[in-house]
Amino acid sequence: MAIVGGRLPVLGAHVRANLRAAGLFTPDVHKAYFEQVGVHLANALRILKFQSRPERVSELARAQIAVDASITQLRDALAAGRGAIVAAPHVCNYVLTLVRLNQEIPITVYLRWSSDERKRELKHAWCRAAGLPVILEAPDAANPAARAAACVEALHYGAALVMTPDIAQKDSDKGVPVRLLGRKPCLPSGPASIAMLAEAPIVPVFGRLEGRRHVITVAPPIFVQSLSRAEGGRRMALHRAMQIWADGFAEFLAAFPQAWFLWADSRWTRVFGGDIRYLGELPGPSEGGSPATSSQSALETA
Repeated sequence: MAIVGGRLPVLGAHVRANLRAAGLFTPDVHKAYFEQVGVHLANALRILKFQSRPERVSELARAQIAVDASITQLRDALAAGRGAIVAAPHVCNYVLTLVRLNQEIPITVYLRWSSDERKRELKHAWCRAAGLPVILEAPDAANPAARAAACVEALHYGAALVMTPDIAQKDSDKGVPVRLLGRKPCLPSGPASIAMLAEAPIVPVFGRLEGRRHVITVAPPIFVQSLSRAEGGRRMALHRAMQIWADGFAEFLAAFPQAWFLWADSRWTRVFGGDIRYLGELPGPSEGGSPATSSQSALETA
C-alpha cells in the first residue's frame, strides 16, 4: 500500500481529487498518505496476530504513539465526575492510538451497529486484542433513546467514551451541518446529543506527526448548552458544539492532511464532489445568530 497505493487508478485518483477539493493536495502529501495507510493496515494485522500477547500490543503502541502534556485537559474533564465524550477523528494508526490513550486514561469505545456479522465480529476481535471495552450500538439504533441509553449510563459512571464525529452523514436529518474545508457536510449528531443529555463535555482529541510517530493532543472541552426556541433550540445547540469540533478538525487536517485515514472514504468523496445529499443547510441568524458568532460564543463559554 505504501509503495503502490497512490498509483492505483481508482484509489489514487479518489484521494488526489479529495485532497484537491479540500485545497490540501501536494504530491508529497499524496505519497505520505499512502505511507500512513500502510502503517495503519500493518498494525491492524499485528494487533490481531498478538491477541494472546497483550504486552506486545502495548509495546507497539508505546513505540509508535506519544501523548503530550495536553492530556491533562481530559483528566481534568473526567475529574468533574460526569464522564466525557472523547471526540477523535479516524487518524491513520488509530488502531494503536486508542491503545496508547487507554494506557493513560481508561477509555470505552462506541462501535456503530453493522448488519454484517463478520464485520461486527472483526471489530470486537480488534477491541478485545487491544484491551478496549466496547459499547456496541443497538440494532434499533434509529431509535435515539435506544442508541443513547448505554452511552449515558457509561458517562454517569464517569467513563471516557470514544466517539468518532468524522463520518459524513447522508443528509441533515441524520446529522449536524457544519462548515468544513469549503463544504457544509453533515456530521453525526450523536456526540453532541449524548453530551447534552448526560451533561458531559465533549473533549476533542486530535494529534500531530513528529517524524514517524503520532503524538496525541487534546483540545479544550466543549459544553453543549441548551438554548431557547428563540435562540435556535436544540438544532442550534448541536450545531454550535459540532462546529467548534469541526474547526479544530480543520486545523488538524490543514497541518497534517496525510494523517487522516478517510480521504478515500466513499461518503467523503461525495461531500468533496458536491453531492447535495451529503451537504446541509446551516442554522441561520433567525435561528440564533450566525454560525461563526455562535461557535465563538460557545467556545468562550467552554
